[in-house]
Amino acid sequence: MVVLLLIAVVLIAYLAYRHQTLTVGGAWTAFLVGAGIAVSFSYEGLIILALFFIGSTIFGRLPARTFEREQEMRTAGQVFANGGVAALLAISALLFADDELVRMMFISSLAAANSDTWATEGGKRWGGRPYHIRMNNRTATGRSGAISPIGTLFAFLGSGLIAIFGSLLLLNGDWMVLILIAGFAGAIADTVMGAYLQEERLCGYCNTLTEEKSHCGHNTRIIRGVPGFDNNKVNTACTIVSPIVVLIIFLLV
Repeated sequence: MVVLLLIAVVLIAYLAYRHQTLTVGGAWTAFLVGAGIAVSFSYEGLIILALFFIGSTIFGRLPARTFEREQEMRTAGQVFANGGVAALLAISALLFADDELVRMMFISSLAAANSDTWATEGGKRWGGRPYHIRMNNRTATGRSGAISPIGTLFAFLGSGLIAIFGSLLLLNGDWMVLILIAGFAGAIADTVMGAYLQEERLCGYCNTLTEEKSHCGHNTRIIRGVPGFDNNKVNTACTIVSPIVVLIIFLLV
């Protein structure tokens, strides 16, 4: 069974690369993430991961009004930022103890990644101009640290999807609400960190705000935020916050 699952992971990563969804590095990272989850949680874990991957891929192919064009192909850093923590939690279950708490933390990490992705992608397409929580004003669609009612709704739905299937597949239907709340909390934390901590850059050539180090063929400069704390690190932190929320509430209940 494990060998078949690993072959499936290889094929999925290869097809994602061939269809220009992932870069070469992104495909390799996706294989490592998928392999860790497959070995630890078998096909159930892969189904949960696939729900996130397929949903985010479909969203990413839809037209959007963004404050700058994003890369269509996901890099190794982006793949790890969304699934790396979940993979490490899955491996920890294999190496130490495959207990209920570890499974809950694993599912919640993917719930947070899915919640944040759905919030971002849904807000870009149907949310109108979002409200920046630090600037206290309306801002460009797609800017980190901004929220909209539609984006918030999608965040809730994204977390809920993973919470429902994850709970049914790995927890016999238990702890569904806790995982939903934790995943949603991770997305909220992502917004807060995006507003107050994430580095924001300015292109000196076209005077455009950006998250990229290069724009219009020129290097950009940081105008606010913590140097080096880019969007990938914010997304990674988002997937860490959610398992921590699960751990705290689980220990208190």
